[in-house]
Amino acid sequence: MGPLHGAVCRLLERWCGICAYDGTAFDGWQSQRSGNAVQDFLQKRLGEIFGQPISVVGSGRTDAGVHAIGQVFHFDAPHWCHGEGALLRAIRWRLPRSIMPWKVVAVGGEFHARFSATGKRYAYAMARGFGDPFSQRYRWSLGAEKLHLDSMAAAAEKFIGTHDFANFSNRSANENTVRTLRRSEIVVDGDAIAYVTEGDGYLYRMVRRIVGALVAVGRAKVPVELLGELLCGPAVAQSRYLQTAPPEGLFLDRVFYGDWEPAEHFAEAGGDYAVARPWCCR
Repeated sequence: MGPLHGAVCRLLERWCGICAYDGTAFDGWQSQRSGNAVQDFLQKRLGEIFGQPISVVGSGRTDAGVHAIGQVFHFDAPHWCHGEGALLRAIRWRLPRSIMPWKVVAVGGEFHARFSATGKRYAYAMARGFGDPFSQRYRWSLGAEKLHLDSMAAAAEKFIGTHDFANFSNRSANENTVRTLRRSEIVVDGDAIAYVTEGDGYLYRMVRRIVGALVAVGRAKVPVELLGELLCGPAVAQSRYLQTAPPEGLFLDRVFYGDWEPAEHFAEAGGDYAVARPWCCR
């Protein structure tokens, strides 16, 4: 039994949380045999608090090395008698410093971090030139090769709408690869470049494959027109020329839930979520 077991009653309640993490040292979000995934650390801490195993459900996976500003998760636990603030402080205590829960709130049992989500926003950070050892943890340094930013911006617009993204993912067999993006743009601030996208859902490594294609267009190695062909379905021969962008530049920025938005609720409650968001999404 955990040290706080006396504060726990038998009735199960559902909680929703939002957290940020620096993914550099983790094996992604989803629980791994190594025990070194973000989900593993949250489950371990919650188990210590409630004195029994607690399963955490995330809005979706992030790969090893990928970061999150607004990952949403839920868990069911025995009744907590000391309020949301005390539970948040308890969760934060003894977590790795690279995982920061912003807020936890009690929600109805019908809420599901994954299946209730209506969309997500990702940001991918890049920079022209060669970054210092500190910034390279959070962006892709593109080197001195010339970039045609206008071509990258035009190419990004081609992804807006409903398309078959089979050529832009490491998909599973028989997986539905059609997705709808409502935002797909290049944002520039000096030498800093970001790709920002919002959509109803994303395939495995889809954002990183899109970014790889945009950089190839910017370097004049792939014509913009090719992207239209790649969005028509799987097995286009030219897809072999596209690279997958490295994980360190990718941020899961926000998860959307229709009429109820956790990020807005937490910001109103005084959390630090809005302060930490990537510059390109503020």
